[in-house]
Amino acid sequence: MAHHDIIDNRQVKLAETVNRMLDSTEAARFAVGYFFLSGFTGIAEKLTGVKELRLLIGNTTNRETLEQLAEGRKRLELVAERAEELAYPKRAESRAMTEETAKNVRSSIELMDQTDENENLVRSLAQMIEEKRVRVKVYTKGRLHAKAYIFDYAPVFDSQGRHVERHEQGIAVVGSSNLSLAGLSSNTELVRWFDALWQEAEDFDTALMTELTESWAARPVSPYDIYM
Repeated sequence: MAHHDIIDNRQVKLAETVNRMLDSTEAARFAVGYFFLSGFTGIAEKLTGVKELRLLIGNTTNRETLEQLAEGRKRLELVAERAEELAYPKRAESRAMTEETAKNVRSSIELMDQTDENENLVRSLAQMIEEKRVRVKVYTKGRLHAKAYIFDYAPVFDSQGRHVERHEQGIAVVGSSNLSLAGLSSNTELVRWFDALWQEAEDFDTALMTELTESWAARPVSPYDIYM
């Protein structure tokens, strides 16, 4: 792999790479283990030009995972039992995980610096959710380790307005302990992987919208606040 293909956040920054890809993107799919609103600060401006973003996030509860059970060298039967529970979580359990994730989002917003940039980020994301340009789901069937950023290229036209066929339909950035480039033969396969998880995940649009619109960024500022 060429050196420039490695995004180490030292010489090559992920935010810079994502921004560059968003320039020519019509739709995007992001799968991330955790949702940190501050992580969108560097790409918020470019996101406004994307027609659709599907954001799949992992649940952030403190439930005991298979990895933790295995690391603790607990009985094999207990690991198998937990695997069954994670594969088929009860509706109430899925709802509880979604609510816990919403609480963590609320905490992350409260801890953000109350700057104009962050306020604009919160308002912009809320608007995109309201316009159905951003759709968010939480994966509740275990921990979502994978980090994948999938970009579908926008159509290209020549000077005469004729559609130009592209050899590549899109591009992706992948990084994970359990999802490697070697295991994926094409961007199409990666899209299928994302879509399968997306179908299993729980809707999070309404919960996220509530946290955004009830946060400090959406509240009107009083003369007292300005004076203080």
